[in-house]
Amino acid sequence: MPVITVKQFEVTCRSMFGAVGVSDEDIRIITDSLMFASLRGHDSHGIGHLAAYVRGYLGQRSNFGGVKKDAKPRIIKETPGTVMIDGDKCIGPKVTMWATEMIINKARTSGIAAATVHNCVHNGTMAYYMDRIAKADMIGMGFTNAGAASPPWGGVERMLGTNPFGMGFPARNYPPIVIDMSTSSTSWAGIQPMVASGKFTPGILQDEFGEPTTDATKFSRGGQGPNKGAMQNMGGNHKGFAVQLATEVLGGILPSLMTGNEVSMDKDYNNPSFLVAINISFFQDLDAFKDKMDFRIKQLKASKKKPGVEEIYMPGERSLRNAERFRKNGIPIESHYWNEIVKLAEELKVTLPELAKTTA
Repeated sequence: MPVITVKQFEVTCRSMFGAVGVSDEDIRIITDSLMFASLRGHDSHGIGHLAAYVRGYLGQRSNFGGVKKDAKPRIIKETPGTVMIDGDKCIGPKVTMWATEMIINKARTSGIAAATVHNCVHNGTMAYYMDRIAKADMIGMGFTNAGAASPPWGGVERMLGTNPFGMGFPARNYPPIVIDMSTSSTSWAGIQPMVASGKFTPGILQDEFGEPTTDATKFSRGGQGPNKGAMQNMGGNHKGFAVQLATEVLGGILPSLMTGNEVSMDKDYNNPSFLVAINISFFQDLDAFKDKMDFRIKQLKASKKKPGVEEIYMPGERSLRNAERFRKNGIPIESHYWNEIVKLAEELKVTLPELAKTTA
């Protein structure tokens, strides 16, 4: 498994995006987003997307369709507390972070602010935006829509997307609590290693008859030939279906009149989202809120543990520990992700930095 330093990560992204004519400012935002995910141990939404993003800029068929290099996101409608943004087929992190900064500023005077973003290509990891809102001493909420992967409860046909949602909550002496999760059993990116190995964790898939399965031959990722099987929802029950549907309404229908069945993976790919920032000081004394958050976190972590459990982690806490360790020792990358980058670099005649080391 290759290991890459933070500096090498930055150089790799800058070289690859620069080779296809991406602006310096866009490179900065995209690299920051990818770095955020990979440092936290989520290469599937970090450097694992690098080759697909670059191919998108080249107009090639990738995981997320084409990206408009000279895109100019624009505001369609705006009020003191809301904004509707058309991404003009730009890369998602660029327009989604723009929307995030906008609602933070609006919430400073309006108390609550919300944005819809549509017509953009893959917004990356929702935690990236939730972390930014939480660090502005606000509560963040984000919802997005994805291509059909799961059936409705009781069904077998792929109808609902993995539909991630995120939340962010500030504290005082503890890091912000940042939640980012798909409402299906896993994400499309998360399922790739299982597809490659042919080994599926129980509770992830169901076959064409709706029965749980771990048999890789009973599932296809789609895109080539008919779909086989489907991902189960996050709970494998009616509650998980309800959360998936609610996220689709907020993250798909509200911003873009789009459902999971209407998400195309070609050049018309669209990854809409709905973002909310809540200014805590409009509803509660901020210091009191942070003190209470610290108290609750400490209380939860000190609660009685199951046998064999050494520590209770808050959402996102293990990811932050990964980030601390990886900044110091380098970021381990799944070999298949790095191999894709090496292949594309050869096509673009880009010289990649010599990696720090390789582990087993």
